[in-house]
Amino acid sequence: MTQPLSLEVILFELDENAEAWVLKDVRSGKYVIIPDTRYPGRKPVRFFMRREDAEAVLTELMDVNPELAKKEIHPFKVRLIPSLRGIASDTNPDNADAFVVHSVNEVYEFLRER
Repeated sequence: MTQPLSLEVILFELDENAEAWVLKDVRSGKYVIIPDTRYPGRKPVRFFMRREDAEAVLTELMDVNPELAKKEIHPFKVRLIPSLRGIASDTNPDNADAFVVHSVNEVYEFLRER
């Protein structure tokens, strides 16, 4: 199974202007935190390399948790590395405390398995 992009790969292959997509609640302005069994006790934000991948995961989230349909969640384009730095330096315990950067292949495998 394909794994998320490692921090080493991100920093080596992408520059400060590299863009990614993240799911964000428009009303609260907060990133959507999706728990991950690979990171117990963490609150990761998920970044996607393509808008289509973010949209596909959002659709899956809405199917699994209909309560999310009450929120106004959309994919937003961000500069990846500055966003990761922001999460890493945030000390507010209510905010995300981790990040996962998903490759296109990983999202494809995840959705195919559902």
